Amino acid sequence: MKRNEGFTLIELLAVIVILAIVAIIATPLILNTVNDAKKSAAKSEARMIVSGITNYCAAEDMKKQLDPGTATDYCGSTTLTKTQLAAMVDLGTADVTAVTLASGKVTAISVNSNGYGLSYTTGAWSTPGATFTGSLAA
Repeated sequence: MKRNEGFTLIELLAVIVILAIVAIIATPLILNTVNDAKKSAAKSEARMIVSGITNYCAAEDMKKQLDPGTATDYCGSTTLTKTQLAAMVDLGTADVTAVTLASGKVTAISVNSNGYGLSYTTGAWSTPGATFTGSLAA
């Protein structure tokens, strides 16, 4: 008598169906987690840019007090150009489309990062959403 070892076709199909169901359930959960991580990274990068600008302006203010001839006066502007912003802070992968300053503090900024756009106005951040169009002047 010959003994058959292995799986039957029905058993193999059952395993494939179970794996397909698990994949169908898990895929949206994984994609949502990835999107949430990208939104969080975009918000973090935007906050770091604002913090960098604020720190730069504070340092320039100290330089101005110690030696008035050495400080650059980018912080005295109400809006920044791309060149001024690049001298102040490393933007990483972010694209800043607008910056408004008042007394060396950022009052408004629009940042595109990781495929999401964020804006900061009067102390509040927007929810990461669609990217902004436009760019700063050179």
